[in-house]
Amino acid sequence: MKMALQTQVADEIRELAESIRDHAKRIVPVDTGSLMRSIRVQVYADPALHVKNVGVSAGGYITNPKTRRKVDYAGKVEFGTIHMRPRSFMRQAVEAHRKWLRTLLKKVVEDSR
Repeated sequence: MKMALQTQVADEIRELAESIRDHAKRIVPVDTGSLMRSIRVQVYADPALHVKNVGVSAGGYITNPKTRRKVDYAGKVEFGTIHMRPRSFMRQAVEAHRKWLRTLLKKVVEDSR
């Protein structure tokens, strides 16, 4: 893949991830707002391998003011527990962007030929 194409694809993937993040923030259940604030785009780059990973994450670095603990319950909200029904926000956000993701992946495959 040519460098200009790599840059363009990386930019489009970042834009897609930001849109998924914003969608998830709009639909996540809110009590204190800590989980919503924890939803973020993360980019991991390895220049030596010319690889960039982009993802959308929830939880971790935000402290919940009620519990005074780091937000460690994103998975419990997303998938539910034996005491709580699932309230999917990440999967819904990804699903809402499925067409964009397919179009982007198709473009990458076609342009790499």
